[in-house]
Amino acid sequence: MNVQPKFNYDSLRSQKARFSVRFGNAWHVVVIAIGIMMVVLGVWMLIEHGSVGWLMLGLSGPMVMLSIWWEKDLKTAEINKNPQTIDDVMAADVLGKLPRRPTPTDIAEAITGTRAGQFLALRLGLTPNFLHNISVDNPDQTEQVWKAAIEIWQSTESPKITSAVLAAAIVKQLPQHNSLLANMKIDFHDIEETIKWYERIKALIEEHNKKPLRTGGIARDWSFGYTPLLSRFAQNISANISGQMLTTKLAAHESALEQMMKIFSSGGRQNIALIGADGAGKSTVVSAFAEMLIDGHQGVPGSLMYQQVFMLDASSLVSVASGRGELENLVTMILNEAFLSKNVILCLDNAQLFFEEGIGSVDLSNVLLPILEAGRLRMILTMDDQRFLQISQMKPQLAHALNTIAIQPSTEAETMKIMRDQLVIFEAQHKVTYMYQALAEAYRVGDRYVQDLAMPGKALKILEAAASYARGGLVTAQSVDDAIEKTLGIKISTANTGDEREKLLNLETLIHQRMINQSRAVTVVSDAIRRARTGVRNQNRPIGAFLFLGPTGVGKTELSKALADVYFGGEGSMIRLDLNEFVRPDDVARLIADGARDPGSLTAQVQKKPFSVVLLDEIEKAHPQVLTTLLQLLDEGILRDENNREISFRDTIVIATSNAGADRIREYIERGYQLEQFEQTFINELINANLFRPEFLNRFDEIVLFRPLGKEELLQVVDLILAGVNKTLAPQKIQVAVEEEGKKLLVEAGYDPRLGARPMRRVVQRAVENTVAKQMLAGTVAPGSTTIITTEQIRQILSSQTPQAPVIPPAS
Repeated sequence: MNVQPKFNYDSLRSQKARFSVRFGNAWHVVVIAIGIMMVVLGVWMLIEHGSVGWLMLGLSGPMVMLSIWWEKDLKTAEINKNPQTIDDVMAADVLGKLPRRPTPTDIAEAITGTRAGQFLALRLGLTPNFLHNISVDNPDQTEQVWKAAIEIWQSTESPKITSAVLAAAIVKQLPQHNSLLANMKIDFHDIEETIKWYERIKALIEEHNKKPLRTGGIARDWSFGYTPLLSRFAQNISANISGQMLTTKLAAHESALEQMMKIFSSGGRQNIALIGADGAGKSTVVSAFAEMLIDGHQGVPGSLMYQQVFMLDASSLVSVASGRGELENLVTMILNEAFLSKNVILCLDNAQLFFEEGIGSVDLSNVLLPILEAGRLRMILTMDDQRFLQISQMKPQLAHALNTIAIQPSTEAETMKIMRDQLVIFEAQHKVTYMYQALAEAYRVGDRYVQDLAMPGKALKILEAAASYARGGLVTAQSVDDAIEKTLGIKISTANTGDEREKLLNLETLIHQRMINQSRAVTVVSDAIRRARTGVRNQNRPIGAFLFLGPTGVGKTELSKALADVYFGGEGSMIRLDLNEFVRPDDVARLIADGARDPGSLTAQVQKKPFSVVLLDEIEKAHPQVLTTLLQLLDEGILRDENNREISFRDTIVIATSNAGADRIREYIERGYQLEQFEQTFINELINANLFRPEFLNRFDEIVLFRPLGKEELLQVVDLILAGVNKTLAPQKIQVAVEEEGKKLLVEAGYDPRLGARPMRRVVQRAVENTVAKQMLAGTVAPGSTTIITTEQIRQILSSQTPQAPVIPPAS
């Protein structure tokens, strides 16, 4: 339509709009009330006074005409068939508020209070104050708003130029609108999508009001067979629809519905297997199919009209029937009942549970396969795609007997449409309102963090969970992030509190409270965390992937524990795998085993703790095939388990440790080199020695060398060990301290450049912990006191426990 950006204040439609806005519904109610009173009075006068009553009845005619005028013209405010100016296509609720020569500010004020304007304010945050602040009080700028409004109206295919379209136009004519919207976490495309959302909800309401309840009449209900077992063990989807379903019409689903109609109306095998990942919409397709049949949808063949769809759940049957024989008898009776009713289509939800052995499942192939092959009972089976492939390999005859239809996960655009439709239900159930930003965030985090479902199931699951984290009845993007963080224990939003920012800026200090030196290693892992929490890292890889090289006992494992404790919520958030146990090629299966079979597999542990530190100890000892499997983890942040499910490692820090070349590192240090001076040379030596392949080393963000600890550093290690002892003794209100000279004796006794800090713990245990234990048993240490371990005590203990060289008698 070639609509000019001009406003005709005196047009007939503008005058009607002003009349409608001025008098509104109240005027209509008064007219109806007067009309009813005149009719009642006219009837009474007709009975009591004869012909005078006809006069009163005649006078009620104008009231009826005014009411019809309101309902058919003023209320609907249909746009002109051949619109010339913008007032010909503008919604009446905003058109009636505009002055003769409106400014952008006047338009912003007119938007206030309208339904479309309120919708945009609530869903996006484009409030009346916001629009007023960005508007100008200059009528010369109004034509730019009109032009933008016409463009948006046409691009969104809205029936009219509503106040939502005008609000978007006011925003668009602002030169810096992109940066302004970015602060609200949206862009202009999101505004256009929200306008479409508003029009979609209006259309759904109108469709619902016009749609009749179940058609077919009494004869349809009488034709339903007697189905007591089905009523007990299955859900009658058709009975639950009653013309009130909200199904989003996706192109992929429409194609599946057409195939289902053709198969069930043909003379072939009357079964359909809907194959797709959980959450892809298999149950939605079944419900849409049931709705088409029960409501007499156009295009439904007569043989399918008013057929009922009963959904049978395998788990409910297995829980009732104790043995296989009893279960087979029960299923056989249910199938017979469905067949004899002549109007039942039986749906086996999660049908893979009927064809395999295991917890919560049972193999009923010998019962179901003959019925599927005969094809006389109409059946719909829904199956997970991966499980269907496995069953097909074990039972190829079953796969040949089924008419399969693939249900693909929805795209981002389709998922957004589905979410917008489902919000009508969610908001009514949870008494909340969702912002548009919450939908976009639900798709983003669902796609990333929910691994056991496909779209749209991922996003819908998160969206419903976010209702519990609404603030003031409003579900925002932060509500979605809170739902994920609380349920999965993952930090996904950027650091936005003062406490967390302070912790991030001081991570090195916090980690050094638990370990000594190794400043470069501490810095690289701290930098990785800061990148993750500010959103500047690669989202398709782990938070960080590091290879720690160096002698034993220098802090490689301790840094991993400290990181888990300081930032990931405790040492329980560290997943540790000793790769010296993965030295055979078939050990790859143990890495990716299903959690139900092996909860200790790497994939199973990360699935339970997706926000964690993954420590791969002694990686040089793993079989090359194991290392090849880990390449995908380091490169793409995912690892497929044995069921071909993607397990995300993108919220983990992966740390691999190795003692390879430890003697060489000590040699460089003893010759006076700094780590930075020989690091690259040392790495090249490892490659040349075939200890690590270059493509494997290249997958790490940083390769960090740990230097051996000197005696001064071990003195600090003693302080850390003693702090741990005092933490253990704290519940008994006892503390222990060691004289400074005594600490030096402990260091001398525990110093071994080959073993690092590990011998120190054994020395402290012998000299300090054993002494305190004896004092507590003797009653010489009172609660609330601090016992001092003297230098002399330590000297005596160490000298008495120093192993003596064995005396070898001379040969006879």
